[in-house]
Amino acid sequence: MRASPLISSLAIAAALAACQPAQQAGGTPPGASPAGNEVAPPAAAPTSDERVYAFQCGDLAVQATYRGQDAATLVAGNRTFAMANEVAASGARYGDGQGNTFWTKGTTEGTLSLKGEPERACTGSGKEGEVVAAAAPVAATAFRATGNEPGWLAQVSAGDAPRLHVETGYGEQTFEVASPTQGKDGWSGKAADGTDIKLSFQRTVCQDTMSGQGFGATVMLTVGARQYHGCGDFAGAPSLAERP
Repeated sequence: MRASPLISSLAIAAALAACQPAQQAGGTPPGASPAGNEVAPPAAAPTSDERVYAFQCGDLAVQATYRGQDAATLVAGNRTFAMANEVAASGARYGDGQGNTFWTKGTTEGTLSLKGEPERACTGSGKEGEVVAAAAPVAATAFRATGNEPGWLAQVSAGDAPRLHVETGYGEQTFEVASPTQGKDGWSGKAADGTDIKLSFQRTVCQDTMSGQGFGATVMLTVGARQYHGCGDFAGAPSLAERP
């Protein structure tokens, strides 16, 4: 008995369908877009752990770019220093292993030490990305002293009208003494709020308890009834390593 043409056609169509590759729902082969074009994966949002702060360090405008907690790039004037985080009992300290260091306590105070140059005190705006105006004149420093735990700073400006600037508590408290009285072993006077301030020194070798750096004077700072101890030196004085 002969098969009808209709039945033969249906059998052939079924056999051909069985040989075709499987398709996704909707007729789209695996791995292809519905239109047959490749679809790019969504772009990841850019992430960055860089933070940029500006400081004025003496006569140098400084830009510090921090990358996380481990590295920083310092642009000081027309020089660039790649630095790594160093151990510090307080604040953040970075160095390049070549005698150049940048030590900050917060984002408004710091110390820049460049090999072969006098140490520079730094001030910052405290705001990320904000530039510190470098046009403002920077008063020359006649004497500078620092101490640790808690961190403090004292500076006596040079010139005909010296001023005594004092910061305690890592810069949280600030005192200004206009025209302090100068004696043979230091300076004294009253701050604007009436606090008695006295900065006295002895010309003896003093070693910083945190950095190990040597200074030519042992210093005691008295603020009201509280005393602070540290090291200091006069402007232009050579480091102990440079002294004969």
